[in-house]
Amino acid sequence: MGEIYGKAMGSCRGKGGSMHIADLSKGMMGANGILGAGAPLACGAALAAKFRGDGGVGISFVGDGASNQGMFLESLNLAAVWNLPAIFVVENNGYAESTSRDYAVAVDSYVDRAAGFGLPGVTVDGTDFFAVYEAAGEIIKRAREGGGPALLECKMIRFFGHFEGDQQTYRGKGEVEQIRASRDCIKLFVEKVLDAGIIKRPELDAIDKEALAEIEAAVVAAKAAPLPSAKDLMTDVYVTY
Repeated sequence: MGEIYGKAMGSCRGKGGSMHIADLSKGMMGANGILGAGAPLACGAALAAKFRGDGGVGISFVGDGASNQGMFLESLNLAAVWNLPAIFVVENNGYAESTSRDYAVAVDSYVDRAAGFGLPGVTVDGTDFFAVYEAAGEIIKRAREGGGPALLECKMIRFFGHFEGDQQTYRGKGEVEQIRASRDCIKLFVEKVLDAGIIKRPELDAIDKEALAEIEAAVVAAKAAPLPSAKDLMTDVYVTY
């Protein structure tokens, strides 16, 4: 939260902001202004993990737009050629910014693209927490055991526009209202765990309350934290070897 507010306490000392936030200690390499460019970075992380032999896995997340960028497709090929422990997650929400996936993507499933580069792929309901968890667990285990890269296509939905103020005029009338009512992943999760008796409603409510309190505390701390000083301007910019 400190990073989002551009404060010195942020994980990037206020220089990354919400889009370029990174925390290498957590294995979070940071986002990229060119969204498809995260895929080759994940290949680099996977290559390093392969040489270290520490069981690390590089994971790239892209949407429908970034999946059409050349560097993403080149990364699928590179990962396959080098047999990297890399996972490519495609969040198929139906739109690339404001362009329908059906208009701009030539294949019916992103798994077809994976097959074209010699990678196994699996499609899951991205709104089903358990389906994603189980599928991801299997391909990550495979990658860690030397099985190589894989692609995970998560079919999901997008409630909001591509940017703040996006009026989403490219969507059908009532589309957002319908998916909010029937395909909210959190609502679906709650229904499943309650029906299965895994957890009770009061416990879920307590978790929500605890999470909201933690978020509020983080916001308060971030707002009160100092801004970076002028002397911080040139720090963490260049690498010294």
